[in-house]
Amino acid sequence: MSVFRFLVLLLGVVALSGVARAEAPIGAPARAPVSVSPASDLVQFVERRASATSFAQLNAFGRAALTRNDREGLNRLYHVTWTIMNQGDFDAAGRWNQSLAAAARRLGDVRYQEIARLNALTIRYDKGETGVAAEMHRTARQSPDWFVRAHAARLAAIDLFAEDKVGAGLQLLTKAQADIPDRDPYADTARDGLWEVVGLGLMTVDDIEGATEAFRKYEIEYSNPAYPRPDFDSIYNLTKMAVRIGDLDNAARFAAAHHRATQQSDVPSLAVYDANLCANVASARDLPRQVLACWAPYGESLGEAAYLAENALPLRARARARTGDVAGARRDLETLKRLGVNGDVGSDTAPAEAEILLAEGRAAEAYRLLRAHTLARDAADARSFSSGIHQITGDMQHQLADRRVQLETAKANTGLQRGIMIIGIVFLLFAIVVLLWQMRQAARLRLAQRKAEDANRAKSEFLANMSHEIRTPLNGVVSMADALARRELGPQEHEMIELIRSSSGTLERLLSDILDSAKVEAGQVTLEPTVFALRDAVNDVAALWRAQAEDKGVALLVDMDPALEGQVEGDVVRLRQVLTNLVSNALKFTSQGSVRLAVSAVAQDRVRFEVHDTGVGFDKAQRERIFHRFQQADGSITRRYGGTGLGLAISSALVELMGGELDCDSVPGEGSTFHFEVDLPRTETAVSRAAPDHDATEVEARPLRILLADDHPANRKVVEIMLAATDMELVAVEDGRQALDTFAGETFDLVLMDMQMPVMDGLSATRAIRALEAAEQRVRTPIVMLTANAMTEHVEAGRTAGADGHLAKPITLQTLMAAMSQALSGDAKRDAA
Repeated sequence: MSVFRFLVLLLGVVALSGVARAEAPIGAPARAPVSVSPASDLVQFVERRASATSFAQLNAFGRAALTRNDREGLNRLYHVTWTIMNQGDFDAAGRWNQSLAAAARRLGDVRYQEIARLNALTIRYDKGETGVAAEMHRTARQSPDWFVRAHAARLAAIDLFAEDKVGAGLQLLTKAQADIPDRDPYADTARDGLWEVVGLGLMTVDDIEGATEAFRKYEIEYSNPAYPRPDFDSIYNLTKMAVRIGDLDNAARFAAAHHRATQQSDVPSLAVYDANLCANVASARDLPRQVLACWAPYGESLGEAAYLAENALPLRARARARTGDVAGARRDLETLKRLGVNGDVGSDTAPAEAEILLAEGRAAEAYRLLRAHTLARDAADARSFSSGIHQITGDMQHQLADRRVQLETAKANTGLQRGIMIIGIVFLLFAIVVLLWQMRQAARLRLAQRKAEDANRAKSEFLANMSHEIRTPLNGVVSMADALARRELGPQEHEMIELIRSSSGTLERLLSDILDSAKVEAGQVTLEPTVFALRDAVNDVAALWRAQAEDKGVALLVDMDPALEGQVEGDVVRLRQVLTNLVSNALKFTSQGSVRLAVSAVAQDRVRFEVHDTGVGFDKAQRERIFHRFQQADGSITRRYGGTGLGLAISSALVELMGGELDCDSVPGEGSTFHFEVDLPRTETAVSRAAPDHDATEVEARPLRILLADDHPANRKVVEIMLAATDMELVAVEDGRQALDTFAGETFDLVLMDMQMPVMDGLSATRAIRALEAAEQRVRTPIVMLTANAMTEHVEAGRTAGADGHLAKPITLQTLMAAMSQALSGDAKRDAA
């Protein structure tokens, strides 16, 4: 028997004891009927719902849930288990609960593992093992999962009801409801189960309206319509309530509805409960023959209904006594005594025996027995009522005590609150002041940031303009010196020309260092990793300075770790720049001895570079300054050795960008060692060494037609002189508009385009030429930006506009031919593609 039906049967015993007194000739008058129309509506709803499905469909619903792999499937198994458990079929309920536990373990769902554990405890409790109730109470208090606490609260509350602690049980259920999160998808599942038990609790204290509303919430408001519900326990409970309050007409209608639902049900065991309900209603209506008819199918021993003997035999004994079957009534009474059911307050044995005595003509004995039973029952009812009132008033006393403590605390805190309010106002004012100050500081910072950005932008523009303005005249000097060096002049004239070229080269390197320093400071330098042979890169740097080292009588040595043979990945351009600066710096300060460039592997993909010289060296104080911009070891060095002091600062920044740190060690008079480590991952990718389609010599020998656009006469003259010794034809114009018009009317093999020109600049002219070629479907003509703008963003702007190359001024014949060769080579590759 399930806990719910057991509790309702217990209530029925209490109710029918009162009804028994009403039936007896010497009993008290029955109470007036009370309208329970909400109960009638609820009975009709439950009957319709139960008749629309079956327990077979419920089992099919459970089997389908076993195929799911989510929490919804577990919740469906929980529904099937609990519904079957309420019908008293503990074997089937146990099997479904085992399936729930196994599925929860498979999914790792701790919540439903706990639910299955509580279900197993409930089955043991229903079978009479009441000691498990302590674990239910503990779980209801301590479980970290609100859903598990709610389920355990249902079971613990039923145990409290059985111990006549209705107030404590209802309080536990109320607390469990308060813990349910509103937006949880399974909140209604928890509420549904709690309201069912609330209804049972309210029945025990005769709160008929409250119990009916609780059952309505259980059956309608929170029930999931997608879950099959073939059970109709609420009809059973509502019928018991109708009997309890003396509404016998509704009790008969409700019992008839229960009988129809039982006949339609596919669970035969429910017929026993239907017979019990039939007998209770018939007894209350003083229909003894109908009572006997209700139990007749189960025979003298009650057969499969024997587990309800304590409730059935008193009713049958009274009915037999009233119909004259005194012997049969005595047999039922003796059976009750053998079962250990005596005429205690909570049973119907005494009223049944009084009915037998009355049938035997022993009215006085019947009166005394029934009177004693009635007095004891009234006293028990009074004690029960007092206990219930005590539970309520005790809770009220606790609440009043808590309220007094709260009032005292509030009174004590009033002064503190005033102080806190004053402190809060002061704090608020202080916060407002701080906020205003922060807003003012933020405005200042934004202004300072804008000024810094403006200054940085102005600096970049200044550097770009300076680069352009210096490179333009420098181009004339370098180019003319280069042209003169190619002519047949006397030794003295060649010496003067070499001096001009050397000074021009120094000026160009100075300009490049200033631009690199500015880009490093502005964070505009980015690495461009490529695959290269490390040994080749190191040897290229050494080859660049070997002639100068030999001129000074200094040995330039290279010490390369054999483990570093092969290709690596990194920015070879920036690595060469750093090594070039370090070797150049070492040669500058070394007049005798050697300069050694050593490269070694220190860890996986980690390479160490060292440049050691036997030069003048420097002390610790000088060491602190050498990596700063425009700084050398001391002021005399600039006068003795020259230089701007930018090379080491730039190198240090580039090494840091590559993930290393440039450092040095030195002893004055013995030399210095500069060293750093960077990551250069090994790679098997082959280094691209595609040979150009045209070398500079081939280009110089070709009769090309060249269009030159440059607003500076000296620059046009420089190119004209350089190309004069070749078979090339040069057409020179002064601005981009003239270049576009000339290009539109003639055919050229190559265009040399200055970037900054009046009327139309070089970028606009380049874009216009590309648009003209596309519109007229002309063959693409290579365009080389021949400009004094040498910064990275200018190179990128030219490439975006459609240029094929970029040659920064000053230029020489060699660099010009190389740029033209590269542009023509790229054009040839595009044609082939």
